[in-house]
Amino acid sequence: MQAILPDLPPLPRILAGPILRRVTVDSANVWLATSSECHLELRILDANGTRISQPPDPKPPRRRARVTPTSWQLGAKLWFTLLEALPLDDAGTFPTDTLLCYAIVDKTLQQPLDLSDVCLQGATHPNFYIPSQLGVIAYGSCRKAHGLAFNDDGKVQHHDSLALLTDQLEDTQHDLSQRPAMLFLVGDQIYADDVLPELMPYLQALSLQLMGKNILLPDGSDVCSINTQEHIATFKKGCGLTSSSQHAHVLSFGEYAALYLVTFGNRVGFQYTATRQNLTHFSNNDLDDLERLSLQTFLDSQPQARKALANTVTYMNFDDHDITDDWNLNRSWYDKLSSSDNGTRVISNGLAAYWAFQGWGNNPDNYNERFIRVIKDHLDDPTDRRKCAEFDFRLWKFRRWSFVLPTTPPIFVMDSRTQRDFGSNNQPPQLMDRYALDAMRGEWLDIANQQQTPIFITGTPVFGFSSIEWLQDVLYRIGVLLGGFTGLFSASGMDVESWVANRRGFAFFLDTLLMRMKLRNVTFLSGDVHYSFANRANYSNRSNLHEPPSDTNNWCYSPTLHCLQLTSSAMRNTPKSGRWLETFLANWTVKVRLGACSPETLPWWERVFFWRFFRYNTWAVEVNGIAGQTDQPPPLKPWWKIFLFWRIIKIENWRISLQMDLNWITSRPNVALVYLQKGAVVKQVLLSGDARENNLTYLMPVTNQPSPESAASS
Repeated sequence: MQAILPDLPPLPRILAGPILRRVTVDSANVWLATSSECHLELRILDANGTRISQPPDPKPPRRRARVTPTSWQLGAKLWFTLLEALPLDDAGTFPTDTLLCYAIVDKTLQQPLDLSDVCLQGATHPNFYIPSQLGVIAYGSCRKAHGLAFNDDGKVQHHDSLALLTDQLEDTQHDLSQRPAMLFLVGDQIYADDVLPELMPYLQALSLQLMGKNILLPDGSDVCSINTQEHIATFKKGCGLTSSSQHAHVLSFGEYAALYLVTFGNRVGFQYTATRQNLTHFSNNDLDDLERLSLQTFLDSQPQARKALANTVTYMNFDDHDITDDWNLNRSWYDKLSSSDNGTRVISNGLAAYWAFQGWGNNPDNYNERFIRVIKDHLDDPTDRRKCAEFDFRLWKFRRWSFVLPTTPPIFVMDSRTQRDFGSNNQPPQLMDRYALDAMRGEWLDIANQQQTPIFITGTPVFGFSSIEWLQDVLYRIGVLLGGFTGLFSASGMDVESWVANRRGFAFFLDTLLMRMKLRNVTFLSGDVHYSFANRANYSNRSNLHEPPSDTNNWCYSPTLHCLQLTSSAMRNTPKSGRWLETFLANWTVKVRLGACSPETLPWWERVFFWRFFRYNTWAVEVNGIAGQTDQPPPLKPWWKIFLFWRIIKIENWRISLQMDLNWITSRPNVALVYLQKGAVVKQVLLSGDARENNLTYLMPVTNQPSPESAASS
């Protein structure tokens, strides 16, 4: 049955943006989505308003000039534009550690666009800075428009976490030592598989307005007719989608685009008013009303969210919900989706929308004109079977979503979704196959100064919370023994896709860092899991024996990889179990994991005489939690918090005191700030609470700071 869609007003000229994207000393990029073709020019200005940039010259041999066009029309009223500006002097660079501004000029009208609505307080232009060495960066994940958002005490947070970042930017606008230089959105920027029924008709109407036509699915289905819970459930089951949400799922490229436009600032003007306005604390009895109130307050926060994206260099990485829940979970999931024409097209549509709204601005050089034109040709003529087939093939097999930033220290943003190595049907996958790790290693070899502690951005934590991962693994294995049925104990139900779930892949990844890239200290920034924490981890592998340093007499010396794991999740999707999860499962803050390597990594005598018969553990990981501190400690009310007693007792000078301000794990909504000194992370602050009154601070132990001597000895 065809849905009754609302009538929409004319579209604004700017649909989304401006969003400040990839910026280096050689190039600056700003992204926009518009409803009509625009001839625009990006100009970089110094603090005095003097122009210090020039547009790229499409005629070779201008330095860094791109062959790829900077504007693409993907719908009747949908243009995507990525503007680039180069330093004024061909041999020069943009200045570092100083405030810069930008303006966007309409070349047809010969006047700048009015960007006053995205300027920070007191500023006349959007502004940013390029750090010579990273000092403060922000990151976050899991930003659902109607997601629950409440603190550990159950108090509802109304503001979008990006609005909190804007408040922080305005406080530190001219204090560059404290201002975040970059923002990393590390996954689940949209929830394509979980759309409220109050929002879905608007997205479908907006999709038709943007695309100018109704693009059918491969079997001829009209996406607008898949509008009831029964229709949605039947469709998902038929093509292999495993989202557990009872809400709607966007399916077409136009629907994905419409959801992005609402989530990335809502310039299109979607409005919604919840029935109940007086909900201040979480209650299981009010879930539906809380979600609808959350959607309303999210929309109210979007003017502030637009400022954060316009005034901070922003990079984005996908996770499963950007496409669909459980995306590439295991071989069984992959095979079922890829064998369904409808399922294949939904994933392709999601990836095409990801490229347009997120991926393109991360590293424009990763996407050549041929790749982009395949997307455009299909959307221009969606009934052409040859173009459809190439569209699906190119997007499913594309392997250049990862990218590296030439910062100090360098940052690797890793795609752990499309480069997986699957084992058996239900076995958890290796999240990055050997080809992806070889490519990462090649990027590291291209970095001139390798005596740095690199930062790796990963969708899911490399070192998660041991107790939670252990529980997931046990329940998943029970499900496999019972036949792998779809439900609570299935792979999709338990969401078993941590790095350590596939121990061989886990060890191979860490061995790549330790033995092949010769790293001794690394930092991981992650999201995905809907709780936030900080861990220290030490990884060693006795199968990788090396000649010891001169000051060591140990003949079987094996180096150790010292890791710092920081996790911020979620920006706006607090789990309903958050309040007890924080205290009960988090009690296990120290864990030693042991594992066996694959035989080919062991010496021949061990392969022949020992491993095959005894299969002893060859690698070990010791994980230690780092406590966060808050200025407003929660009261110790529930009786079961006694399990945390041994964690909050402090004995000093024979006196016992209770450290009630410690938090080992938290599910409060937040966006995180990471502070660095001389390339080492010294602090993480989770911004939380409508007035940032619920912030949580993690101070890093000195042992996590990189040692130049240890780096040199590697």
